[in-house]
Amino acid sequence: MALPWTTKLVVGLVVGGAASYLLFAGDSEGVMEYVYVNQVMERPAHFQGRTFKVHGTVVEGTVKQKVGAAGDYTFEIQRDGEKLAVHFTNMVPDTFQEGGEVILTGRLSADGSTFESDEMAAKCPSKYEEQAEANRDGAAVGGG
Repeated sequence: MALPWTTKLVVGLVVGGAASYLLFAGDSEGVMEYVYVNQVMERPAHFQGRTFKVHGTVVEGTVKQKVGAAGDYTFEIQRDGEKLAVHFTNMVPDTFQEGGEVILTGRLSADGSTFESDEMAAKCPSKYEEQAEANRDGAAVGGG
């Protein structure tokens, strides 16, 4: 049984309207650019004035906390030899550590030299390395 033309028209308008909304209104919400430090350092002007996520490894020996401030940190993150200074203005997660990977959300400073952030996700590689080592040891014992 074929659908009447009015039903087809209504379905077409609903689908077209939904697609148009996602295409034009969805740009300001939802998707945030996710890049690595080296990509930011290759084209800092491209990222000026934008909020984005940047992924890198905390450079050992660079973490400093402002005296008397509960959540005011400066440090550097790096990837592939490129470094970016960070000013973080919130409490760091328990998994934050020098040499660990972090994903920060924020913006470049006006001069492009520092990433200003108050949101961080920190990866803790040590627990995964310990688990992998335990799995290897267990496989060696069980396999012999």
